[in-house]
Amino acid sequence: MIKLAEGQVLENYDKLLTYDRQSGWFSSSDVIAVDLELSQFPSSSFQFGFPKGSTIFVGDVLWFQVESDTVFSYPLKSFLDKFELKDKAKISILRKGITKDEVVIRKGFFAKSSEVHSLDIVENSLEERKVSSFYDFYFTALMVIMLLVALYKLIYPLVLKYIVDPQSLFTAEDFSESNALQKFFTLDIIFFILIINLLLALVMMVGIKETGWSKSLQFTIEGKPNELFFYWLVITLLLFVATILKFLFIKFITFVYDLGKKEFSHFFYLLRIVSILLLVLTLIITLVALNSPESMNSVLQYSLYIAFWAYIIGVFFLMLIMMNKVSFNNYHLFAYICTAELVPFLIISKFIIG
Repeated sequence: MIKLAEGQVLENYDKLLTYDRQSGWFSSSDVIAVDLELSQFPSSSFQFGFPKGSTIFVGDVLWFQVESDTVFSYPLKSFLDKFELKDKAKISILRKGITKDEVVIRKGFFAKSSEVHSLDIVENSLEERKVSSFYDFYFTALMVIMLLVALYKLIYPLVLKYIVDPQSLFTAEDFSESNALQKFFTLDIIFFILIINLLLALVMMVGIKETGWSKSLQFTIEGKPNELFFYWLVITLLLFVATILKFLFIKFITFVYDLGKKEFSHFFYLLRIVSILLLVLTLIITLVALNSPESMNSVLQYSLYIAFWAYIIGVFFLMLIMMNKVSFNNYHLFAYICTAELVPFLIISKFIIG
């Protein structure tokens, strides 16, 4: 039995709690929810009691995740200011196996100190966390990318269909003279690279937020939505420049190894692999963010390892195709692939994945 702080209780929400079961793609959660009245008794406070492992939402905004059984008081005025609320707010508590008896929500005037109850929790033991608007930004940015993809499909329908077709990765059409896509600096290729870099920058920001990678880049996932959009565009610009440098690097290596005009076929084949991997990774991130955000860290780490090996396999297929299409010594061709792809990719992967 939870022992709460003494005080004058104005409203007890225990009997108003509702139970529901929320099913997702990766897991399911039990949900306890209630609508809080915020327009009366402005000088009062809420007293909350949440069990360990639960995730707390106010409306659609993630408030915090409970690391241990917690009881704390929160002034009504601070609650209104924090979430920019007016009259009412829905609070939801998600956890597998949660019951109504484990949740306490009351409004009133409570003592400043609280005794430790049987779950060894002291009032106000909750560590304050900032309300993040990151995933509001994520879904807005994703909508922008989808609009750009729709525009691209309208202008270049055949090109888009060819790029995202996984079956064509197993053919040698990229190295065929009949392939209409033979130049890098054309509007259709530049436009597509811009869209892919926007998507890659967005996925990178999710990775920085969820995995804690690179403390020096944490500022890019903090702040208001307009700041996040600015960082997103800056990262996209840097990736766009890096993509051009990558193509020029491949062009230089093909010149060194005297492979002829194969730089674009090489570059475009791997660009298509990256595009398909990004589409799959974005779909996974979106499904997890909507259904099970607390598992994002582990899902993202496994997904990145899978993407790593998928890219390695793609480079292997590129080498097999070039062996059949390029009249070149296989030993020198292997050295070319290692110089142009494997060594740079493994160095970057070591820096990112560790």
